Order: sequence, then structure tokens, then C-alpha cells
Amino acid sequence: MRADGTIGTQAKGTMDRREWSRRTLCLVAGVQIFGSRVLAGQDAGPAGKGAPDTSEAELEQARKSLAKAGIGPINTIHSAHYQAIGDAPEAFMRVMLGDCEQLALDFDKHFRSRGFKVHPADRRLTVVVFRDNRSFSRFFPQLSSGRPTGRGPSVQRVGNYSRATNMLYVFDWRMVPMEPRSSHRNAETLAHEGIHQLSYNTGLLGRDRDVPLCIVEGIGLYGEARQVTGPSDLGRVNLRRLEDLARLQRVVDWIPVRELFTDDTVLQAGKALRVLLGYAQSWLLVHYLMKEPEVMPRFRDYIGALAMRRGSEHRIDDVQDHLGDVARLDRELRSYAIRLQRSM
Repeated sequence: MRADGTIGTQAKGTMDRREWSRRTLCLVAGVQIFGSRVLAGQDAGPAGKGAPDTSEAELEQARKSLAKAGIGPINTIHSAHYQAIGDAPEAFMRVMLGDCEQLALDFDKHFRSRGFKVHPADRRLTVVVFRDNRSFSRFFPQLSSGRPTGRGPSVQRVGNYSRATNMLYVFDWRMVPMEPRSSHRNAETLAHEGIHQLSYNTGLLGRDRDVPLCIVEGIGLYGEARQVTGPSDLGRVNLRRLEDLARLQRVVDWIPVRELFTDDTVLQAGKALRVLLGYAQSWLLVHYLMKEPEVMPRFRDYIGALAMRRGSEHRIDDVQDHLGDVARLDRELRSYAIRLQRSM
């Protein structure tokens, strides 16, 4: 929802966080808002007039894709800023959309308070919610079967955000047999993939711009560690990724920061343990850039510079212009990892 759109008689540019919160509270209570009227159990309509609303088109696209994969029966529900479709029970969909609304609030508060230029999405965002991992695997066989990673175990996807469709895809971990801490896995997966979706729909990152994958995934990992319910600020120490940093470096060499920025395949292919280390280092990188007071303004400028990039030829130039010498950044990141590990 951008500043040039409106809802009812209120311009979106004047809709502050208090109004956003009011709408989300009404959502949790089972009602939706349109303008100044509260409509129980009715569709709140398109997000606004300032940009073309593609929400219904996305729903129809998802419905056709689900039918093609033989997934059904299909449920569809809406909240103030999201819509869900899939074969999951409606009750679980409502939980997921409530979590999405809270995540959007936390995301906006966190990045706006640090001076990043973000805005609410200009339409409802679409979440495809599967009943279990079997439906997810039927829809994404190429992801769920594990990507080739050389020797060792495969890396499997447990959720997905697609830049091509702009949709978020998740399933209910509680329906996976013998899966421990299933509610935590639901919250973690939704947070990671949901932050990808928010990053590309709030102006933080550009869907048609070149952004190093270590930054894309690092931002998702930065917000991955959340409480299972309720508000939860981004940037908590991700203990699982911190443990991976210590454990994996016993068998896999540290990935140089230069390689992390310039070679996206580090996070996409190769030996599974090295891919996992790449993810852990990506989390560490963004956590460092966001948490160190003297570095964060430079990271904010770096993110701004990425808005101008459509090709990857300037990646190292952008790093050195805004984040400093790459070799020094590599040393600082190693030291930061040690500091975090000692503080735990």
C-alpha cells in the first residue's frame, strides 16, 4: 500500500502504524476493514487505487497451478493485507495469515526505525498453504527431492518464496510424522520466506534488480529466529545458524566474503555442508551489518545502491564503496563470529 493509493476516504500515505495495528487487531478478532467501516466476514477489497491490484489474478494463477498438480479441495481466505489459498484447513490458514500480519508489522517497525526506506505493500500478498509436506512435494518435486549437492546429504527446501510468482509457499509441520518442535518450524519457515516476500514488496529490495544472494538469504535468516506467537523483533541471535558456523568449520573451510558476494551458486549447489555454511555466513554477515552501530548506516546506503543495479558486474565495487575493503570485512566478520559464540 503506497502513498499514492487510498482505502475508502483515507489516503494510504497518511495511514500510520497505529491504523495498521488497528486493522490487524480487527483481523485477529475475525473481521476486516474497508475505509472507516468494519465488515464482518466480507472481503476488504483491493489494496488501493494507486497501483494495479493483481491479487485476484494471483489467486487464479495459484488455483490453476494447484489443480494441475492434483491438489485439492482448495480453500481461500483473506486478511487485511494477505490472502491464502491451498489444501490446508481453513483454521491453519487463519493462523498463518495472523502470523503474516504480525510479521509485516514487525518488519516495518524494525527497518523503518533504522532509516531504511520501506513502505506497505501496494496490494494483498498471496500465501499458498499446503496441508502437509506431501502436498508441498507434489507441487514442488524439484525442490522437495533435494538438489544435487555432490557428496553427502542433499539440501531440501521446507518452504519457498518465488520472485517469479511473488507468492509464498508453506506447509503445516504439525502434519509431518515424528517432527519435533513442529510449531517452531512453522513459525521459523514462515518468518524466513515471509521476510523474502516483504523485502521485495516494501521497497527494501527490487524484484527486477541484482541483489547478491548472500544478502537476500541473509535478510531472511536475520528475521528467522522468532517467538512462536505474538510480536517478535527481527535480529535475534539465530542460535541454529551460529551453531552451524562453529560445527561446520571443523570439516569445511570458511567461505571468503568476496566469493559469498560474487558467486550465488555458493548457496545453491555443491556439497551440502558447504551450502549450509554459506547460509550460516550469510546470516552472520547481515546480522553484523545491522547490529554494529558504526556499520549499519553504511549497510543502509549499500542497500540503496542496489536499487540501481540490474547486472552483477558492480558487486564488489558496491561493497567497497559502501562497506569498505572486502578483505577487512572478511576479517571483521570472522571476529564477530567469535564474539557472538563467546557471548552465548
